[in-house]
Order: sequence, then structure tokens, then C-alpha cells
Amino acid sequence: MGISLWQLLIIICILSLFFLPTIIALKKDHRYKVAIILVNVLGGLLWGTGWLVALIWCFIEPDKDAKNISSPSEELEKLHELKEKGALTQEEFDSKKKELLEI
Repeated sequence: MGISLWQLLIIICILSLFFLPTIIALKKDHRYKVAIILVNVLGGLLWGTGWLVALIWCFIEPDKDAKNISSPSEELEKLHELKEKGALTQEEFDSKKKELLEI
């Protein structure tokens, strides 16, 4: 009494559905793919809600280009230090200063 082809296909479909968040996170090369895999597997096995959390999380991609947002005054201080060190010319400093103050 072996496993029929249909039973095997059903098992594969169920496993694919269970690991769907993991598959998506790996395909997207998500920054938190390891954490998503853990939540998917452990949370899915223990309570089932982990699967839903992992599925939602795999679609939320943090902005890779996000910078620490600093105030214009902090940016001006950094620019002034660069100018004093000689890394920026007065024209470059004035140009960047004007950009910061227009925001």
C-alpha cells in the first residue's frame, strides 16, 4: 500500500503552502529572511499564527536606502567640519548649505 501520485502531489502542495513565506523571503532576498524562516517554521508549528505573521512580514521590505534622518543644523555642523578640514571648498559648502536651508 504505497503512496499514490495524487497523495504525493497533495503533500507537496501542502508543504509548499506551509513554506510559502520562507520561499518568498528567499526569492526576494529579504533582509530578515532568517527571522522570517524561524517565525514561519516555529510559529507555524506551534500556533499557526506564525505562518500568517511570516507571510505578511515577507512582503514588508525595509528601505535599503534609508538614512538616519538628522536635522539641518546637524548636517550644517558636519559640512562646516568638512570645510574646516579642507574636504569642501567654500563654494561647495555654500551650495550644500543653501540646499539644506531650502528644505
